[in-house]
Amino acid sequence: MYVKKENTTDYNMELENSCNKTGENYLLDSEDTFLQMMNLNKDDDNDNIQANIEDVNKDLIKNLSNKLDITQSKVMRLNAIILLEFTSICPFRWKMNKYVCFYCGEEFSKPDILEQHKISQHATLSNNEIKRAVGSIKKYELIKADITNIVCNICDDRFKDLADVKFHLVASHSQNLNLEIPDGILPFKLFSGDFKCALCDSDFTDYKTLNQHMNTHFQNYICELCGAGFVSPSRLRSHYFSHGTEKVPCEVCKKYFKSENARKEHHANVHMKVKRHRCPHCPEAFRNYFQRNKHITSVHNLKVKEYKCKYCDKVFKNSGKLPTHINTVHLKLKRHSCEFCEWKFYSKSELKDHMVRHGGDRKYKCDVCKKSYARKYTLQEHLRIHENDRRFVCNVCGKSFIQNCSLKHHAKVHMPYVTGP
Repeated sequence: MYVKKENTTDYNMELENSCNKTGENYLLDSEDTFLQMMNLNKDDDNDNIQANIEDVNKDLIKNLSNKLDITQSKVMRLNAIILLEFTSICPFRWKMNKYVCFYCGEEFSKPDILEQHKISQHATLSNNEIKRAVGSIKKYELIKADITNIVCNICDDRFKDLADVKFHLVASHSQNLNLEIPDGILPFKLFSGDFKCALCDSDFTDYKTLNQHMNTHFQNYICELCGAGFVSPSRLRSHYFSHGTEKVPCEVCKKYFKSENARKEHHANVHMKVKRHRCPHCPEAFRNYFQRNKHITSVHNLKVKEYKCKYCDKVFKNSGKLPTHINTVHLKLKRHSCEFCEWKFYSKSELKDHMVRHGGDRKYKCDVCKKSYARKYTLQEHLRIHENDRRFVCNVCGKSFIQNCSLKHHAKVHMPYVTGP
């Protein structure tokens, strides 16, 4: 068997040089090359030459791939630094429903106030100060930036998008921007109360939804299980939990969640009553989107944005409900199929409810009569029997019922006296 000599410096240097090459010529293509790199004697053993060549080739490919990946990441950061130094784009972070200054960490409720802060406090940052700020974020994270007003800091020319200003900086000012490598910027066009995608003009009800939408434009990291793409590794890691099983319990109500982030979101909304939805016109905050819209209408006398269906007259106040309405009512798209029968459904939740028919566990048990149910919702309906919760009232005779189906059956008694419209 071949035995490597004590001095491996030549091999390490050769491996490093091979990783600096591009193309296919960095691979070992002969026994002589392999023996020379490993400082072995050709007459020692011939059994494992090819296997060893393949092992070294794998190492070379892996190291080359890592090196090229690191190089592209560095170029992206350099591109981002040039854009931050020589244009007016406003970088920011997002934390607890606040826009956070990228350079000093001060928090703002509105993007236009953040931009004014950047102009007044950080207009003349040095290259080193910008590098320090860029170096503080994770290696593969893109820098969020408001590109609503793009101005060249060198000549004061204005531009509509990043592509135009990047070409301008290279052509007119000889800046060392690499136009073939992404710029490391995650672009937003932020207006108070208006959340429109900077790349496709789609409208959203809040920043959080818009930020999630950006995954569709920057599919840098792909989920191997479902093919979904994401902006950064951290977003992909969070997504992976959606393929797992429930495992993280809420300490208060014992409900289980697929990730720690989902549990924290639940705890903040349900148990801590955190007000995450801020009014864009005043400091008030609300627990949900609908309370915020009601406040905007009643207090500020402003009309909230509406989303009209192009097929009918129906109007929605939440952008997420419009595509659901179009897919289910007009396009009749049932994209979720049962693997055991031919039934199809509009949503995952409908499919999940249906799967109970194919042998779902009856894990929801009534503490009063010990009956078990496959769905939590069915148990909750059953509990109304024990609580005598007669919420369904006949509008003809006033008689009340626990179940809606009981009311419908009772309504037939009054059918001879009920006239049509």
